[in-house]
Amino acid sequence: MSRSREENPRAVLQAYMDELLTGPEIEYADPQEEQRQRLQKLLYSARAQQAAPPRISDPVVVDPEAKTTVATPTPPRPVAPPEPPAPQVVEAPREVPAPEAPAEPEPTMAAMPTGMKEVEWLENGRPAWAQERFDVLLFKVSGLTLAVPLIALGQIQPLTDELTPLFGQADWFMGLLPTPGGKIRTVNTAKFVMPERYDERFLETAQYVISIDGVPWGLAVDSVNQPISLNPEDVKWRSERSRRPWLAGTVKDYMCALLDIPKVGQLLMEADRKRA
Repeated sequence: MSRSREENPRAVLQAYMDELLTGPEIEYADPQEEQRQRLQKLLYSARAQQAAPPRISDPVVVDPEAKTTVATPTPPRPVAPPEPPAPQVVEAPREVPAPEAPAEPEPTMAAMPTGMKEVEWLENGRPAWAQERFDVLLFKVSGLTLAVPLIALGQIQPLTDELTPLFGQADWFMGLLPTPGGKIRTVNTAKFVMPERYDERFLETAQYVISIDGVPWGLAVDSVNQPISLNPEDVKWRSERSRRPWLAGTVKDYMCALLDIPKVGQLLMEADRKRA
């Protein structure tokens, strides 16, 4: 085997393979064992070649006078600091003048709640609020029993606080009654309903104020009874309403006057407008 083959493990293995293909056939006692030993020797030879130190080539002579050029590192270019963001100009909020609150209009028939709108009397000779069965509240004023439709009432307040008087009012105006819902313009019901029978003692006997729904007015009364339910046929309706327009009729079984409270509210508001 030549020196070149010894130096090259691949060539050694190739030569072995050529010998297997072209060499004479030899009978061995154990051909597999013989082949195994030969392969093992070839492997050892190939490992020895790989583990041998490499040959050192001739040294390279370096001229000591030759100047060694050292690459001077290029200093990094200065990076300009980022420009600060432009200040945002925030405009001061402009003071928007608050819209002027519209003047609160005086209650009119169009602005009144349902109970106050039903002031008309229909062709059958009954008010709009008495076309079907309706409830009324009974109360007393100077010993006289009166009935008022519940549909037109607001609330009942005790007459315990001192009333605030107002100048330039009608003689049946008692004063302002302070309540959680506002001040109620209190009417001297005895003087308003029956001025010809008025008794000054009513100012001492009045205990309650019944407010009228939809208007800042209330009726002063002595006492209040339980409400009752009436049919339209239970009332003797007035046919002539030019005099005492606040009187709707008479409750037959109780022999008491039935007040047209929506009409009373209308009359009170008209009196306010006339004095304004």
